[in-house]
Amino acid sequence: MEPISITKLHLKPDKTERQGLVISRVGQGYYRQELIKKFNGRCAVTSIDREQILIASHIVPWRLSTDEERLDVENGILLSPLYDALFDKHLISFNDDGEILIANSIKDDNLKTNIRPNAKIIVTEGMKKYLYRHRLLLR
Repeated sequence: MEPISITKLHLKPDKTERQGLVISRVGQGYYRQELIKKFNGRCAVTSIDREQILIASHIVPWRLSTDEERLDVENGILLSPLYDALFDKHLISFNDDGEILIANSIKDDNLKTNIRPNAKIIVTEGMKKYLYRHRLLLR
């Protein structure tokens, strides 16, 4: 019998919860409501109108934004979960005319078939400076 390495052994924890420090994003509820208003309760790409699944996505990520930029509605897009995940990972972005840009790194045919290649969003003047910064990180 081969010996078991302790580094490869995953033990079941004795607890599944712990108490910890939580940092809350103050103003997130306000930000979401303002984006819902701005985009008429619809995903900017797909027009899905199920508000409970739509995500208030920052164009320039929270961690890279100033306090003012974090709550600036121009730094946001209301997206469905798939498009939010792609946008958040910088696998898609949008040009100043609102046309979707798909990262060259997406080679998975299954994923590509679920992205609308001709998708276009409405881009306000205030969004352009944030989209420029987002495009710099397109993979």
